[in-house]
Amino acid sequence: MRKSELMTLWNIESWTEEPYGVYFVSRRLGTNHLENEAQAFQKINISCTSYTEAEVLSLPMWEQLFVQLDKLDQLAQELIEQEIPQEESIVLTLTDIMLDKSGCYDTFALGYDVGESPAGHLYILVSFDEDFTAQQDVIYETL
Repeated sequence: MRKSELMTLWNIESWTEEPYGVYFVSRRLGTNHLENEAQAFQKINISCTSYTEAEVLSLPMWEQLFVQLDKLDQLAQELIEQEIPQEESIVLTLTDIMLDKSGCYDTFALGYDVGESPAGHLYILVSFDEDFTAQQDVIYETL
């Protein structure tokens, strides 16, 4: 895929290539109906750690991920809700898509910034394999 095609598909507003990876911010129309059109756009940080620009552009998953993102987001949120005690009510908003050559997220992970918790700032990740199948283990990180 050419960079211009990826940038158009994902509505990329910024692109950074660093020695330790490629990072970009996508703006996509949110699924919630909001009064203000500017509020309807959701920013998603996409990080490709340890990838070069050429490697990012050669990944065959971008179109499929874009098409299936709402479905994958819903699945990830269902897995998270199974892990979180019912008395805790949190709003989950997809904030990140992470790829890492080390494989620590399997093929990729969807990330949710939950906010402050008793343990600190809580971040939840759900990883997916190359077949876009969610892994059952939800990863909790505190910042």
